[in-house]
Amino acid sequence: MKKVGVIDSGVEVAFLREHAIPLAGAARFTLDLDAQVLETRAYEHPELEAWRAGESALDLEDTHGHGTAILSILYDQVRPWPDVELYVARVLDQGVRGHSLCLVEALGWMLDEVGVDLLNLSLGTTLRALETPMREVIDRAVARGAVVACAAGGVPTLPAQLESVVSVGDPALMEQAHPDVKVDHVVKEREVKLYMGGRWMQAPMTTSFACAVAVAGVLRDGCPPGWRRGRG
Repeated sequence: MKKVGVIDSGVEVAFLREHAIPLAGAARFTLDLDAQVLETRAYEHPELEAWRAGESALDLEDTHGHGTAILSILYDQVRPWPDVELYVARVLDQGVRGHSLCLVEALGWMLDEVGVDLLNLSLGTTLRALETPMREVIDRAVARGAVVACAAGGVPTLPAQLESVVSVGDPALMEQAHPDVKVDHVVKEREVKLYMGGRWMQAPMTTSFACAVAVAGVLRDGCPPGWRRGRG
């Protein structure tokens, strides 16, 4: 069974409930800057099922909608939903802000502990201080056969710039991206269907959404040649 992971702003439990999507596992990563303490909380399937049933509250709720939109693109473009184990890590807050350290820890959880086969990263950072540990965990995963796809940025960002990552762009990005931005795969559509704010809608394509479209293609059709090496 393929393990699929999404690192983002969490997921709206209403979306999981409405579409009968179970989570095999999930985790929340936060950094208390004042105390300089990284807090990690991992949840297993029984706890997640109780949350989905409305029996408890977990710190995974997507208060922005970005993570839910990403997951909804996967769900919509791959239906009927395949026999996969789905994992979610929340590292972004309601303003879609997060810390690079939380991202590195989430990568370690997804790729080393859970061992996902396919990871969607519709996010990035311009800070390079944690490039080495980020590179190490991703390289290990790709070496065992995992596929890590990441949204490219308008300027060079991590982890999209890493050689072992498949960086994904959209038409608007290609018209204005900095020449040093690495883009391995371009999604040509300019709109995408997604779920946000409690409803399905058509939205303009962004690199974040393009990354999910590309990952959906891998789930649906298999991995194109070169993707595991960050070229596709």
